[in-house]
Amino acid sequence: MTRKKILEVGVGQSTDPTGAIEEALEGCRKPDLTIVFASSDFHPQDVYTEIKEKVGDSHIIGGTTAGEFSSVVEKPKRGTVAVMALKSPYLKVGVGVGEDISKNPVECGRDAISKAYASLKDNPTASAVISIAFMKKKSLDLLRMKPFVNIIIPDGLAGVEEEFIKGIISTVGCNSCIVGGSTGDDLKVKKTYQFGNGVYTDAGVVATLSSALKTGTGYGHPFYPTDRGALVTKSEGRVVYELDGRPAAEVMKELLGVDELTPTVFSKTPVGVKSSDVYGEYIIKSAAHVNPDGSVTFYSAVPKGSYLTIMDTDRDYIIQSFKKTLLRAIHSAGNPEEIGAVVIFNCILRYLLTEREGINDLKIIRELIGDVPVIGFNTYGEQGSTLGGSIGHYNQTSTLLLLGNELISR
Repeated sequence: MTRKKILEVGVGQSTDPTGAIEEALEGCRKPDLTIVFASSDFHPQDVYTEIKEKVGDSHIIGGTTAGEFSSVVEKPKRGTVAVMALKSPYLKVGVGVGEDISKNPVECGRDAISKAYASLKDNPTASAVISIAFMKKKSLDLLRMKPFVNIIIPDGLAGVEEEFIKGIISTVGCNSCIVGGSTGDDLKVKKTYQFGNGVYTDAGVVATLSSALKTGTGYGHPFYPTDRGALVTKSEGRVVYELDGRPAAEVMKELLGVDELTPTVFSKTPVGVKSSDVYGEYIIKSAAHVNPDGSVTFYSAVPKGSYLTIMDTDRDYIIQSFKKTLLRAIHSAGNPEEIGAVVIFNCILRYLLTEREGINDLKIIRELIGDVPVIGFNTYGEQGSTLGGSIGHYNQTSTLLLLGNELISR
């Protein structure tokens, strides 16, 4: 006799939003949560309306992308809608949206997370399982439990993800589990949209999952450090004015051995900053462009006093680093015997790197953990926790959410 699924999951992906949701509903008829990642080629309101008609009272989260992928396609695509439907008696969802993220990012984060927790309904089934787990499991196992996980989806063109996260942490504390990605628009760089039980722009969405399922997150990027670097001696937010006391662009040219700093040069050779936690992992900071005054604007904040290390990579390292990220998420979840679903937030620049190297992340997933339900999108920035627990906003990185088809009491 087949054991009943603790977590029902359906996945669909198509150039037709209706086809995508109908395919997903074949695996999960009445979802509690519907995740939607849609190409900016579609009108976002049309996508949302078509899916809302099919899923009824289900919470809907997601947004526009720079590419979509799922377990029902062979490789990542563009110009499609990817959908994941999730349902479990051990899962409750609350969704909150903060608006005007570009003007008031901290308040936007506070507003979104407060609304998400306020909309969470009581989950007596999950509470009972958690109580059982506390009675029967070892203390070290209990520490891996994640009864609350926050999926965040901020506007990827606002450029204020760090402040948005500050607003969230100021409300729920630094021990909260946070994972997510910034919405995109297929590199048009005009406007992105967020789905949070409605359609928004210039907003930040938070979906809080209250669950008794084994849940984990992962973080990783495909770069290793070189012996070249420079100290940030003057910066403000995402703009670096001076490196080693000289104009930033001038020093970057010397470090990279180029006469001109172009987006291609920046994407192939990002810089890394060591995280402040005990593991000292490198966090990737990708430069965006050079300014007329010789300063360099990055896609994430670069504090004064940071040491920027030039990073490098190769094909084998890219593959192994992604495998390690998946394994981290599995370990974070408490090593469930059966994986129920994986949600991936993957940087568009990392995707372009894998394309150049002929690497398919979906193939790596299938080889490592089998044919499990997967959904993801190429982002304009990724959010999550390093191995040492530092919560942040990253570039050229993948962050993962993994749900086990297994209870934390097991």
